[in-house]
Amino acid sequence: MSVVEDYDRILQPRATQGLVGAEKLQSVFLDALGHGRLHHAWLIGGPDSCGKATFAYQVAKFLLDHQFAVWDAAPKVQDLSVSPDSRAAAKISAGSHSDLLLLSRRWDADNKRMTAGIPVNDVRRLTQFLGSTAGEGGWRIVIVDKVDDMAPAAANALLKSLEEPPSNCLFLLISDNIQRLLPTIRSRCRKSMLSRPTDTEMATIVKAQMEEFDAAEFALVEGLADGRVRYAMDLMATDHGDLRHDMQARLDEPPGDLKNLHALADALCLRGRDALFAEFLERARLFVHNRAKAMAGQGAANPWIDVWDVLDRQQRETETYNLDKKQLILNLFALLNKAKHAAALLPA
Repeated sequence: MSVVEDYDRILQPRATQGLVGAEKLQSVFLDALGHGRLHHAWLIGGPDSCGKATFAYQVAKFLLDHQFAVWDAAPKVQDLSVSPDSRAAAKISAGSHSDLLLLSRRWDADNKRMTAGIPVNDVRRLTQFLGSTAGEGGWRIVIVDKVDDMAPAAANALLKSLEEPPSNCLFLLISDNIQRLLPTIRSRCRKSMLSRPTDTEMATIVKAQMEEFDAAEFALVEGLADGRVRYAMDLMATDHGDLRHDMQARLDEPPGDLKNLHALADALCLRGRDALFAEFLERARLFVHNRAKAMAGQGAANPWIDVWDVLDRQQRETETYNLDKKQLILNLFALLNKAKHAAALLPA
C-alpha cells in the first residue's frame, strides 16, 4: 500500500454518509445528551476497522449541525443521522470545518513519508485550538485517530488538555486496544466499545462505498474479513476471484493428492502477489482455527492444535530467513492432510 493510500484511509471515514450499526453506542450517546450529562472525553474502543472513526465523525456532524440546540434535539431522535443538506456535515466531509481538529498520523512533506505516529507538535496545537473561540460559536471537537499511535510525549501533551477541558468541547479518542493506553488517559474518558459489524451490516457498508459490488465475490471474503470492512474492500478490489475460490476449495476438500497443488502454489508465489499470499495464509489460519474449535472439549487429542503451532513456526522461519514460499504452502497442505486423516479416525 502506498503512503497516499495509507493517508486516504485515515481521512476516508469523515466523508462516509450515515452510520450502519452501532445502534447501542448511538443510543448511549444520545441518552447522555438528552440528560445533559455529556462527558467531555469519550474513548471509543474496538477491533480494527469496525467503524470507530466513522462513529466519531458522525458524532461531530451531529453536534456541529445542531450546535447548542442538540440538548433539545437528542431526546427526539433515534440515531445520529443528519440532513444530507447539512452545511456542517459537508464541511466536515471536506475537512474544512474550523471547529473540528483531527490528530492523526499524517503525510510528512519534508521527509516524504507518513509520520510514524501522531507528532507531539501536532498535539501541542490543541492549546491554540482550545483557547480560541469556536468559529461558528458552538462546539469544538477533537478527534484523535488513533490514540494508540501516540508516543509518550504526545500522550502527555494530550493529557494536559483532558485534565482541564474548556466548556463546550468534546474529545473523541479512537483506540484498537484501550488496555494499552496510559491509565491516566483511560481514567479521564468515558469508555465505549464497538463490536465488529455483522456480515449483513458489512455488506451494506461495502455496497455503499464501492462503485461495483459483486455479491459472489463478497461471499468469498466475508468470512475471512470477519467484520473488517476495509479488509473486505481491499480483498474485493483485487481481481483474483477464481484464485480466491480455488484457495478455499483446496482447504475445504478431503485429504488428497498433493501433486495437484503445485499450480495453486505457483500462482500464489508470483512476483507482486505478496498480499494474495498473505491472504492465503490468513485463510489457512482461519480454517485451522475453526476446525480446532469444532473439536474442542471432545476428550481426544486435537490434531489441529499441532497444525497451528507448526504453521506459526514455519511461517516465522520463512519470513525471517527468506525461505521458499511455495515450500511453505506445500508443507501446510501436507499438515492439513495429516490432520484431516487423524480427525476422521476419531470417534464421532
